[in-house]
Amino acid sequence: MTANTLSGNHVLVVDDEPLVCEAIQRILHAYGYTVTAVQSAQEALEVLAHANVDLCLSDLRMPGMDGAELLKHIRHRYPDVPVVILTGDGSIEQLRALLDAGASDFIIKPWRTHELPIIIERNIRRHSIWLAEHKRHLRQLNEAYSDMLEAMLSALEAREREIEGHCERVTAFTMILAEAMGVPHQHYPDIERGALLHDIGKIGIPDSILFKPGPLSVEEWEVMRQHPVIGYQMCMRVRSLRKGAQEIVLCHHERWDGSGYPQGLQGKDIPLGARIFAVADTIDAMTTNRPYRTALTLDEVAAELERHVGTQYDPDVVKAFFGIPASVWQAVIDDLRDSHRPRAGDTVLGYGETVLPEAA
Repeated sequence: MTANTLSGNHVLVVDDEPLVCEAIQRILHAYGYTVTAVQSAQEALEVLAHANVDLCLSDLRMPGMDGAELLKHIRHRYPDVPVVILTGDGSIEQLRALLDAGASDFIIKPWRTHELPIIIERNIRRHSIWLAEHKRHLRQLNEAYSDMLEAMLSALEAREREIEGHCERVTAFTMILAEAMGVPHQHYPDIERGALLHDIGKIGIPDSILFKPGPLSVEEWEVMRQHPVIGYQMCMRVRSLRKGAQEIVLCHHERWDGSGYPQGLQGKDIPLGARIFAVADTIDAMTTNRPYRTALTLDEVAAELERHVGTQYDPDVVKAFFGIPASVWQAVIDDLRDSHRPRAGDTVLGYGETVLPEAA
């Protein structure tokens, strides 16, 4: 490897000796690296908090927080940053301890000028290969997870043909409202998955109740009202479904005033995802054709939400609904009505690979 053949990678150098920092900085600059040199672990953490770093090269022995402690912090807070440790202790025990703690590599002092950029480049490339493989593995897991969601929804729709497309539509409405309310993006996957699977517990309801043509008796209603609990118990067994998704399945029939089921939760004791879903579910129920009526208008949806705000619905979610132009809602409704069914586990509105036309 010759000087000036590399460029672009950002190396953070941490050493309490200014002359050492200067020497390393000079060598790495000659090979095209961008270098930030600091003289304490605390300064290093500040750099990591505000800059993209491709590799951290840290001395082991430093006053205050030493290199081993810095390594722990980086592994915990910035796991994608490889760390190479400079150490004067070349004992097997010391080097094994560093590797066990998460160090990518080590350089034993006194180091030679020519080996420094070789070790840096080797670890950056090795980490890049590992990261690409890790992302490929995550994609495979996500595909398997999507297949699982598809199978679960297909099983539900095979039993209850009337709801075909409902899960996808109500999920689209839920995500629009979540974005309008400023829900942090890291919560989107859980909200989406919970909305998709909200009625999965109906698989456990007997056919004689689920498909009864007439009104349900009091006893039958008690059985039907257990489907959120059944669904929650099913989701609890799927380790990849996190709490936010499970809560929507359990709480999607709760009401703002506490008159819902199965727990009778009230107000903000109801998880936010379930409160958002309640409004989305009403939008879909009213704007979809039913055997006993044609789809209702957005004006009728708005009147229904206004009539029950503060009793059935969270006022903040209803406010978010009215903050979105009616023309946008109508475009989304029309697109969903005309479109084919997307894959379960795909996302909507720009949060994943499937984007609903005109809805973003």
